[in-house]
Amino acid sequence: MGLRFYKRVNYGDGLGLNVSKSGISPSIRSSLGSFGARGYSIRTGIPGLSWRGGTGKNAALVWLIVMLLAGAFLVLYNLIRLLLFLLSYAIHSVFTEKGVNYRNLGIVVTIFASLGFTIYYLIYWYH
Repeated sequence: MGLRFYKRVNYGDGLGLNVSKSGISPSIRSSLGSFGARGYSIRTGIPGLSWRGGTGKNAALVWLIVMLLAGAFLVLYNLIRLLLFLLSYAIHSVFTEKGVNYRNLGIVVTIFASLGFTIYYLIYWYH
């Protein structure tokens, strides 16, 4: 029987890095099981009984692509949230208690028009 070294560094929400003598690999744990660059494990609900499977030779590349897509989605999601916040702030600055602020109204109309043209050309380009 050989000596086995294994350490998991947890980053919260099931994300973590596994450190062993063979290297470092990322993994995700959930209540259903775990998925990592070297394979996956599905929990059965019976203590001590789980099903394990490998992901093949290109598992690290697949893992990298999945993480890059997830990161790109998060960046795009937060950019859209920021844009919506800025637009709502601009619209709020147009309608004040004293009436309509026409200077800010011009800025908001310009932003909406440029956003509309951008969306139109993106749809036209990818169509």
